[in-house]
Amino acid sequence: MKTRGLSGALVLLTLSACGSRQTTTTTPAVAANGQTVTTAAGTAVNETANTRFNSAAATMRQHDEANGNRGDWTPETCNVVAGLFEQAANAQQNANFPEAWFNRGLVYDRCGMTEPATTALNRALTAANGNYCRAKVQLGVMAYRRRDVAGARQAFEQAIQQDATHCVEGYTNLAMVLREANPTTPQEWGAVVRNIRSALALDDRYLPARTQLALSYLQQAGDDPNSRMIFLAGLVCAQAAQVAQSANADLAPDVRSFTADLYNTWGIIDIRRNEIIKALEHFRRAYTLNPNMFEAWVNYGTINLSFRGYQDAKEAFEHAIALKDDSYDAHIGLGVALRGLALTQPDAERAQTLARAQQEYERARTLDANRPDAYYNLGVLNMNYMGGAIPVLRTARELLQQFVQRAGSTARFVTSVGNATRHIRNIEQTITALEAVGGGAAPAPAPPAAAAPAATPDPAAAPAPAPTPAPAAAPAPAAGQTPAPGASQ
Repeated sequence: MKTRGLSGALVLLTLSACGSRQTTTTTPAVAANGQTVTTAAGTAVNETANTRFNSAAATMRQHDEANGNRGDWTPETCNVVAGLFEQAANAQQNANFPEAWFNRGLVYDRCGMTEPATTALNRALTAANGNYCRAKVQLGVMAYRRRDVAGARQAFEQAIQQDATHCVEGYTNLAMVLREANPTTPQEWGAVVRNIRSALALDDRYLPARTQLALSYLQQAGDDPNSRMIFLAGLVCAQAAQVAQSANADLAPDVRSFTADLYNTWGIIDIRRNEIIKALEHFRRAYTLNPNMFEAWVNYGTINLSFRGYQDAKEAFEHAIALKDDSYDAHIGLGVALRGLALTQPDAERAQTLARAQQEYERARTLDANRPDAYYNLGVLNMNYMGGAIPVLRTARELLQQFVQRAGSTARFVTSVGNATRHIRNIEQTITALEAVGGGAAPAPAPPAAAAPAATPDPAAAPAPAPTPAPAAAPAPAAGQTPAPGASQ
């Protein structure tokens, strides 16, 4: 299933529909306010190009909004809609229609068709005489996605240099890249905040920039739940939520869509402040606003695991995996939720659920055989839930030993390494005792009493909360990260 992309928004604001004629004309199109419709390069758009552009844009929006805003893009539909934008561009003299080429690039990007997307975006830059922030930022977003951070940064910086008075997305994404480089000095942090404030000076309702500001404060706060910076991060989110609510009708769709990223970030701040109920609500709000937000589903599931809300956690991780089947953390989280649910089920159903949990852990191990988490969970599963025969206990011991070896001295696994070491010792003692009496099975553990809420799950058992990535038509936030929408019109 296609997830929400990091790309820029459909360009619509500078163009307005003007009739339905399809014959080419040189008569300039006129907007509802009586002004001539112009391109990013300042060239008048003729009626034919304007009409074709708006028809293509409406078709693109229909595909974006299909399936509950999940989209229904396929390579075939991408080729068709991209062709409509090309027809609009060709209706202009010398095909000098930057917005049409830009949207053609976005359509191809919807389907992961990188080469034609890049070609179209570069054509948009050429049509705008090299000065088109939105296209340059989108090229930076694509570089960011393929982990070419240096290339992304260069694209964002160039976009700003070319159009410093409009490139709100360039400033936002440059701030994100600088923040993700883990600033340590006041000067480095100053550059991050300066770019965010430059974006907000151009558009104080630009939600990706406000989200980046909250993330920068969160990052500076460290692990101190009482830090002034963590308080400021929460305040920024609260103010941004008010902006999103009060200006909702006036926000461009791509900017409005970042409300979900905002709530996901707010939930991460809540966790840092130990306000778990608020975090749950903010993550729920995030995935309700954007059902394709993988990070919000993972975060919601992880928080539910922390107080043994296994059913809600199971459903959340299943949603996450439907969006991103190659997520190690989501498969581990689903395995933990299934293992927890099995404890209260009848014997026949319990066996099936435990088998599913094992499948999830094994799936995670196929995704990354070097990460420790799956080994710990498989070890515990074999130790406690697979009948207690000597061969099964030996398997559990081997898995836990592999966990200890892979975890090493990593801070996140310190507690789990201690637990695993104790489990290994107990297993060895149990095997010795069983061998002494003829090799029977160890008694199955009794299901735990109705659990008191645990503050946090075992570090090896479930994923850590995921922020949202953050570029803007380019990069912007996650306990992941999402670029901000594309550049100026």
